Amino acid sequence: MNGFKTLLFKELKEQFRTYRLLIVSGVFLFFGLSTPLMLKYLPEIIKLSGQDITGIPLPAPTALESLTEYSGTALQIGLLVVVLIAMGAIAGERSRGTAVMTLSKPVGIGAFVTAKLVAISSTFIAGLTLGAIGAYGYTVILLGDANLGGFIGQTLLLAVFMVFCVATTLVFSAIFRNSLAAGGISIAVLITGAAITQIPWVGRVIPNSLTSWGNHLVAGQSGGTEWLALAVTVALIGLGAYLATAILRRKEI
Repeated sequence: MNGFKTLLFKELKEQFRTYRLLIVSGVFLFFGLSTPLMLKYLPEIIKLSGQDITGIPLPAPTALESLTEYSGTALQIGLLVVVLIAMGAIAGERSRGTAVMTLSKPVGIGAFVTAKLVAISSTFIAGLTLGAIGAYGYTVILLGDANLGGFIGQTLLLAVFMVFCVATTLVFSAIFRNSLAAGGISIAVLITGAAITQIPWVGRVIPNSLTSWGNHLVAGQSGGTEWLALAVTVALIGLGAYLATAILRRKEI
């Protein structure tokens, strides 16, 4: 791929210059810190809201509950942030005409797409790492010991799923010149993927099943491993990069 290193450096620099890395890291860190805090002080928060909870038993929050809750929140919020950031990665450059300027140089379209995939994915992996450190640290401080190994596995699986979301969004960003159209279709496709997890057999081999595997890991359960789903997800990431490249080659930049 001609010019990959140059384009990757440019894209990584863009993540810093546009504050995307700062914003993404801030979002995940906020939820990483606030989730155990909310669980720990939920009774006090309810009382401050004016609700009478006298006589209503509230079970003590656990470290497992905190880490599982954070993972679910990071998944939902992260998916939306992924789409918002990646939907204009290609479509925005095409509409502004900057893609033509970039590709007029001795660089390949494959390098152009792959550099964006790697740079945006790196931003989310960094944000997830920071958020996970905050969530685990505050969970241990406020709620007690937690399963570190399982949580690391859960975070890694979540990171793989986020990269899949980036690749999916880039495909539609290559199809449409309008960023909003690319974002809307991407969200619809990703939500549909979440919906079909309820279908027997099919639900166990799609990327969304990685989240349930992560929950099993953090709970210390041996069941629920979905290696086929992981393999399918990695394959779909590669397919997404290939499709985005192939689509751009057939379109008027």
